Amino acid sequence: MYVATIELESDDDYALVSAPDGRFGDEGIELDVSPTGVYSTAFTLRTISGAFEIGGRAVGHEIPIRDMTLPFNLYAIPGQTIEETISRFRRMWRMGATVKWSFSTEISGTRWLNLRLAKEIGFSPERDWNIDGFARAVVTAVALQPMYESEEENSSWSNPSSGSHTGAVLLSNPTDQKCFLEWSLDPATSWGIPDFSFGQEKHWKRLPGADAARMINTPALTQRLSVMADPMMDTYISEDLSNASGLFNGVEPIYWIPPYTDELYVPVTCNGPADATCTVTMRRFWSAEAGL
Repeated sequence: MYVATIELESDDDYALVSAPDGRFGDEGIELDVSPTGVYSTAFTLRTISGAFEIGGRAVGHEIPIRDMTLPFNLYAIPGQTIEETISRFRRMWRMGATVKWSFSTEISGTRWLNLRLAKEIGFSPERDWNIDGFARAVVTAVALQPMYESEEENSSWSNPSSGSHTGAVLLSNPTDQKCFLEWSLDPATSWGIPDFSFGQEKHWKRLPGADAARMINTPALTQRLSVMADPMMDTYISEDLSNASGLFNGVEPIYWIPPYTDELYVPVTCNGPADATCTVTMRRFWSAEAGL
């Protein structure tokens, strides 16, 4: 039987709140039964219909902020009174703080959400909690990024000697979500990085296969450059944090690695000094806490 281990981590504290065999940590904080918002990411299919159209068409998904209601049992423990446990818990969930919610299983490893307190912590004791050394607290939290995240993967290649060379980096996407690539490029006369379509030209109303080997070529770089394919991010940012989009004449990465893409090597080119390095980062987002 696979039983999850759930942990909370803030800037200055940690608590193991649920573990196999009903255990929890020495912090005196236990996740109670029936939390909500923990599992699958909420979404609504968006559709559009013409005035006289039979049925309609799917045009995307609306994915809201994740809302979670988390009940906890707080205990006095040796060396820590119930008042101290409650104070510790309140400090962890203070206004403006981010709490990392980690969900670990044998089959899927560790995935996490970054949570913020959405409203005050709910307490409703029947009597003074100092009498029983126990309190029940209900946390209402939100994950602004509603998808669970797991450890990112990176692949790098370095120019073997001064001049022009072609190398390769390793890409993959084992998740059920799109993977938008993030590139870090050392200074060089030019780089060529892949923006392969993976058969997705239809999203841009282009012919099938037209962008199967699409590359983005950089101008001369005098400082490191970050390239972000995610349309919600600034695409080209230089090391000094200036926006470098104007150097690319409107050319941007427009594709992503589709879900469940096996490992494959893709080419990169460099005209530059020896050891100039490019690194591609693949962040892993999942619509559920485990599996898929």
